[in-house]
Amino acid sequence: MHNRSARRTRRTAAALLCAAGLALGATACNEDAAQDAGSSESPAKDKKPTAPASKGTDTGDNGDQGSGSNGGNGVDADANKTIPLGQTSALTYKRSNKTATLEVTAKSVAKGSQADLSGLRLDSEAKGLQPYYVTMAFKNIGDNTLKYPFLITPTNLRDSKGNGAKTLIAPDDAVKSCPGKDPDNFGPGANATICKIFLLPKGESPSTVLYNGDFDKGPVYWKATKD
Repeated sequence: MHNRSARRTRRTAAALLCAAGLALGATACNEDAAQDAGSSESPAKDKKPTAPASKGTDTGDNGDQGSGSNGGNGVDADANKTIPLGQTSALTYKRSNKTATLEVTAKSVAKGSQADLSGLRLDSEAKGLQPYYVTMAFKNIGDNTLKYPFLITPTNLRDSKGNGAKTLIAPDDAVKSCPGKDPDNFGPGANATICKIFLLPKGESPSTVLYNGDFDKGPVYWKATKD
C-alpha cells in the first residue's frame, strides 16, 4: 500500500508540474507545452494543503460515452478538420514512448462561475476571467495499454478571435462542476470521461475545442457550440 501511495503521489505531482509547463526534462511535457502557442496556464492550489487525490479509470457507465458517429472514414481522417460538438473522432495518441489509438469526443463546453472556484487560491488575473468547462470522452480502441497517459492534456479551447484560453490547473476533484480525474492505466476497451477548466476574458465566447493527439498528424477541432 505504501508503494502504491508513493507512486500516486509522484504521479499527481508530475501531472501538476507538467500541466503548469514546468521543466521536467526530456518528457512529453515539452511536447505539450508547444501544442497551442496561443494558450497559457494558471495553476491553482487548495486554500488548505490536501493529500493528492487517488486516480481511477472511468468505467464509462454513463451510457453516452462516445455515442457520436465518427466524423472521418478512419483513424486520423479528421486531422486538421472541424467537426460538430459531440461527434467522435478516431485518432492516434502519441506522447514520448506512449502510442495508442483512441476514439475522442468533445462532449460539451459549459460556462462556469467564479463561485465554482472559491475553494482555489487564484491570482488577481484569474479572478477576473470567465471559467468554461470542456468535457472530453475517451475510448481505447487499440491494442496498447497507456500507463499514466495524461489523456486530457492535449485538449485546448480557443475563443472567437482564435486565441487560446488559459488553462486552470487544479486538483482532480477540487471543482465539483468539472472533475478532472485522469486514469493511471488505460487499456484496450477502457473508457474515461474527463473535464478540463479554461479561463476566457469576460465577454469573450469559446469557438473551438482542439485535441492534438499526435503532432505529426495535426489536431482535430470541434465547434464549441451545437448548431
